[in-house]
Amino acid sequence: MNFTLLFWTICGIYSAGWLFCGLSFFSNTTQNKPWGERLLFLGMGFQIFFIIAEYIELGNSIFDSLSGLFLFLSLLIIVIFFILDFTYPNQIFKIVFPPLVIFFLILSVAIYDQAIIAHGFLNKSPVFGKFLLYVHASCSMLGYLLFGVGCLTSIFFLYQEKKIKNKTLILQNVKVPSLGFLDTLNYKVITAGFLFLTVGILLGINMKIISSGGHVNLDVSLRQILPISTWTVYAIFLVDRFVNGLRGKTTAIWAITGFCVAIGSFAYEISLLIQR
Repeated sequence: MNFTLLFWTICGIYSAGWLFCGLSFFSNTTQNKPWGERLLFLGMGFQIFFIIAEYIELGNSIFDSLSGLFLFLSLLIIVIFFILDFTYPNQIFKIVFPPLVIFFLILSVAIYDQAIIAHGFLNKSPVFGKFLLYVHASCSMLGYLLFGVGCLTSIFFLYQEKKIKNKTLILQNVKVPSLGFLDTLNYKVITAGFLFLTVGILLGINMKIISSGGHVNLDVSLRQILPISTWTVYAIFLVDRFVNGLRGKTTAIWAITGFCVAIGSFAYEISLLIQR
């Protein structure tokens, strides 16, 4: 099978789907939206087939290399897009998510094929350990992705709020979500991301304990501090929202601050994987 041709076909389908979705968002024509969503769904199907075929023919697991990790990350992004677009139709997701999918797809072939499997952990539990590693990586990445959605929503919230206060918001033909919708969406995606990150961190701690033979290692490094710092920022945000009814601009600033910490954590983890 020609995996190179299949890969660039997937990128082309996603790009065409993004184009049709963009045309439907910035104009009154509604016939472009179904075509855009169909093409994006078709691209997702081809990407799943690509991952499965690559595993069957070449034995490449998506978590065996940094390239596979980004390939899986792009798949998670398009899955989250369809979930959000189904729950909140006719919103900005169709503009933001497809280019991120294409970016991580291209990044997956642009980086060095560096192995990332935790051999010390897998030697302790080869079968269950690999499953646990997949769940840990999936939950952690889902958490970071949802925090990214919250950050983008917050930026759009602050921009739109400023436009409304300055009386410079021009609606015309562009579909503009309300501030109340953006605030509610921000809260929901951050809550979901917090739950996924919590599961990912707990599984990571258990993996570390298993790999050390059941001994709890109290050594603290930046690799442990950054994810916990991210978790702490969003935990404070959710508690403050629940107790004090945090809303509006303050919520948006919290979300952006938390995502900056999350980006630092994710970038540091990737840098460690590249240096191995």
